[in-house]
Amino acid sequence: MANQWHHYRGNMHVHTRYSDGEKLHAEIAEDAIAAGLDFVIITDHNVYVSGVEGYYENERGRVLLLTGEEVHNVRRHPQASHFLAYGAGRELATYAADPQALIDETLSAGGYGFLAHPHEDDLPLINMPDLGWHDWDIEGFSGLEIWNYMSAFKNMVAQRLDGLRWKNKLNSLLVALRMTLHPERYMKGADPRTMALWDDFLAKGMRIAAVGNSDAHGTPMRLGPLRREVFPYEFLFRAVNTHVLLDTPLNGDVEHDRRLLIRAIGRGNSWVGYDMPGPTDAFRFTVQGVKKGIMGDEMPLSTGATLQVKAPVRCRARIIRHGTVVAEVERESNLTYIPDEPGAYRVECYIPYENEERGWIYSNPIYLR
Repeated sequence: MANQWHHYRGNMHVHTRYSDGEKLHAEIAEDAIAAGLDFVIITDHNVYVSGVEGYYENERGRVLLLTGEEVHNVRRHPQASHFLAYGAGRELATYAADPQALIDETLSAGGYGFLAHPHEDDLPLINMPDLGWHDWDIEGFSGLEIWNYMSAFKNMVAQRLDGLRWKNKLNSLLVALRMTLHPERYMKGADPRTMALWDDFLAKGMRIAAVGNSDAHGTPMRLGPLRREVFPYEFLFRAVNTHVLLDTPLNGDVEHDRRLLIRAIGRGNSWVGYDMPGPTDAFRFTVQGVKKGIMGDEMPLSTGATLQVKAPVRCRARIIRHGTVVAEVERESNLTYIPDEPGAYRVECYIPYENEERGWIYSNPIYLR
């Protein structure tokens, strides 16, 4: 692994008018550029849209737009178990009814597959069922979407309404509307259930990468003749993103750059950052032994490996092994830890935002064997 890494920020769960989004690819690319993204992967429901990949440019910059797919079985009720396929390069919706076949076909096509928003709550107020992952008799998937902004918001609304003293429809609608107009006040972090599941997989010795995304649709809200976009693409692109580190820079060639990004995402050379409270671009989690490595890398524990965390600003930072915090600092930007056990070590960082501590950074693991 190189000593100099190249950082790229992207969002990889986005919908266009080809499924249930509100904009087309070129318009979404404009929003991605405005939000400062380096890449965006479109994942329309059960449709792989060809002929749109490439670099999109304007006077403010450029962004690499790639195509993936969000696959799920439309014949099941509810339509749960959504699967994000990256890098397969072809239509996969024909395998939607068989999750294991879907995983196998994604991998055989050279892609990586992630379980989208694994934990969701029902939201009866607007007839939205639990669309989490329900089919756990599977193997071989690449990773988990540990933080999906829209699913996290849906869960927060459901939990807030469940705790209301006066549970009539009008009061519930008013609470949901207030939350919708200011979602940043309620966003806490990655779902604890998903994080516990991830730690359980890692404790079993599995290599499971994590991503974080927006699930952007450009959702409209209508009230009589009034119409407002309540979760604009650009807003969501400034929130939960996946940050990738490459040892070779992108060079503007779409094939070359796609290959580098997809491989790094699948390997977990990345972290999930909530960039709204503050940019997470400068975060690094490395291991130093006989050689140096980053998130997603493996190294023998016998090399005397030292784990090093560098946060962009002072924060609460912790190193976690299989669900147990093994090192933690408060209001510091650096954390060093010398592990004495093999395992998968990952990092979480928290900072105050909107008068409350929020989850800020969730790294992929470094694997010490």
